[in-house]
Amino acid sequence: MTDAPRAQAHFQPIVDVRRMRVVGFEALARFDDGVSPLEHLRLAEERGEREALEMHLIAGAVEAASALPVGGFVTLNASGGTMTDPLLAEVLDRGEREWGLELFEGSAPEESAAVREQVDRLGGFLLIDDAGAGFADEDRIRTLRPDVVKIDRMLFWESLEGGAGRQRIDSILAAAHEVGARSLIEGVEDAEQLDAVRALGTDLAQGYHLGRPTATDQVPAMLADLQRRVGVDAPGL
Repeated sequence: MTDAPRAQAHFQPIVDVRRMRVVGFEALARFDDGVSPLEHLRLAEERGEREALEMHLIAGAVEAASALPVGGFVTLNASGGTMTDPLLAEVLDRGEREWGLELFEGSAPEESAAVREQVDRLGGFLLIDDAGAGFADEDRIRTLRPDVVKIDRMLFWESLEGGAGRQRIDSILAAAHEVGARSLIEGVEDAEQLDAVRALGTDLAQGYHLGRPTATDQVPAMLADLQRRVGVDAPGL
């Protein structure tokens, strides 16, 4: 990979909304040039270097996760090609946490079977990211049989208005239930939206109301604030 961009791993809490407890963190990259991770990945894909960049970011996240409070899994974002790369096992072995791999919603459907088999071999768990966007639809859920279905925040916000958005989110939740997957709503930005998530009967949630992506040295303070504001318990508190 040419001139790997400088990035720092940040971690956003994932909350069990039934127990109101932080059970894990999503690892998210933040680049020092201020350009969004999606744009960096798009440019890397144009150069034929997307998988190399993703592996670079995953390695950094695995290293940074060692400083998180004890307890809780870590999820890592990847495309299908990166998930099936033989080097991934070596990178993940450097960490000591339970981990999950979030399949990028734009990954091609033909990669599905290989992705499921690889995650099973590596001993992690599989998440479908941004369900309701891109290729991440009900058919992908039924084919991949993921452990967690993450529902796209735009679809969640649309569902709050009822109508077609609510029908679609109900369909995705039904597909997740059909394969025995837990459901996770993204984009929870206030107390009212958290109430809506709990009313939907979903298992997990994340969003700015439940903690912003945060560098590891600031995670304890962020979790203490989350407990004070929302009443969410967290590891290490």
